[in-house]
Order: sequence, then C-alpha cells, then structure tokens
Amino acid sequence: MAVDQEITPRALVERLFIGLGTPDADAFADALAPDAVFEIPWTAPGWPERLEGREAIREHLAQRWAGLSRIQVHGVHPEVYETSDPELFFVENEVDMTRPDGVRSRGRTSVNAVRVRDGQIVLFRDYMDTGRLAALVEG
Repeated sequence: MAVDQEITPRALVERLFIGLGTPDADAFADALAPDAVFEIPWTAPGWPERLEGREAIREHLAQRWAGLSRIQVHGVHPEVYETSDPELFFVENEVDMTRPDGVRSRGRTSVNAVRVRDGQIVLFRDYMDTGRLAALVEG
C-alpha cells in the first residue's frame, strides 16, 4: 500500500485492516512511517513485544504470516473508532476464517490502537490473543 497524502487518516486505517484479508507484509509495511513502532502487549512466548522501524516490522510480519498457511482467511471486518485526538484510532476487528480443523468462524481477534501522522502509520499497538493464534498455527 503506497503512501497517499490525499487519503484521510481514517480511510488509511480502514484500508490497512481490510487488506489484512490477504496478509501481505509488504503492503502493510508500505503504510508505515520509516520509524514506525509496532507493539504487541500480550505477546506469545518467543514473539517480540515491540518492533521499531518499518523494515523490522515488515520482516517480522512476513515470518509471522508465513505460518498462517494452515488458516484460510476469507475477510477482515474492522470497526474503526475515532477519538478526540485526530491522529488516534481504535479498531475492533473480526476475522472470517476457516481453522485448520475445517471449521469456519467469524470472531473478534484483536483490538488495536493506531496512530496516523502525515499520511503514514507511526504506531500500531496490537492487543491480540497471540497465544490463541499460536495454537491455531501450531495445530
């Protein structure tokens, strides 16, 4: 996703989440500022709690999403909430997926705090149950 100065901050956040339906680390990272921060407060053992810089985030997500081949994602459905701070958004997202056991379900997978500045994401805080994700991936 190339940086687009014409897009509103909210639209950038919405586009980022909808794009997660086909996990693409390059598209995700392209929306980030070079010095962006990605935080995962409830991380799984062995996963980082904080990544700094677009390229470090790109590399981590490429590795993390490569392990999702056992899960089929049909779509990501974000609910974006604006705050009194025009740069800060909260997002609840639901993922429509088929798990490795063949069961298709749609459920909330995370809540995120996203900060946008000058047409780029500078902070992505991912409150995801990474233990549940790790269990799905590992089977």
